[in-house]
Amino acid sequence: MNEYYDLLMEYTLDSENYKKWREIHGNAFGNVFHSAFDESLEAQIHLTAALIRISSRNFNGGLSILLMLEQFCINDFDNFALSYFTGLCYEFLENEEEMNKYYDKMLEYDFDFEFIIGFHPYYRTAKFAQRKSENTKALNYYNKAFELYCDDETNAVKLQNMGQICYDIGTVYLSCQDYVKSHQFLDMSCKYSPADNPQRNYVLAILFAVEGKRDEAKKIVDSLPDYLKANCQQIVSSI
Repeated sequence: MNEYYDLLMEYTLDSENYKKWREIHGNAFGNVFHSAFDESLEAQIHLTAALIRISSRNFNGGLSILLMLEQFCINDFDNFALSYFTGLCYEFLENEEEMNKYYDKMLEYDFDFEFIIGFHPYYRTAKFAQRKSENTKALNYYNKAFELYCDDETNAVKLQNMGQICYDIGTVYLSCQDYVKSHQFLDMSCKYSPADNPQRNYVLAILFAVEGKRDEAKKIVDSLPDYLKANCQQIVSSI
């Protein structure tokens, strides 16, 4: 802990280093960083120190500070911001259970999410819910992630990611046996991201088989790479 307190002494409010790191993290995280703990300068210093550690990939060091910061939360926005940063840190640590717990808590608050902040928690929580077969929750959060993309300026990378979200939604509907909606979202995925996608083709082959379009299904199965072909053929044949 002595190292940590030395760090706090170095990054005092008037130091150039402190101002530099506040600017760096403000540019990265926007309002969720700028407005967090705005009634406690001590908490702001702690948060800045935590993010410095996280930025240097000392995730456990950053996490220890974030967990201590809970005592400084005096309003919903403080809790919202701290939940976001703690969830993000657990994501870097590849601890999905804890990541999901904190992202879930963050998403309960009724704040307008900037794209840079809102997309990732919505998407990762949706993926986690889908793996847990919590389909209603997964669809809700996938759709909120998609809406953030629609409200933001699009480019080639974002269009590709929109295609990925539509694919994910399509797979949830497939597991719900809502084949019409599944096909609708897979078609949307093809629209946003027309590049060949073997995983998407795999699902489309199954849907064509369900719809009785055996020729279309076989054509797709034959085009799949070997690591997908045998399993897809077995599923299609059993339908």
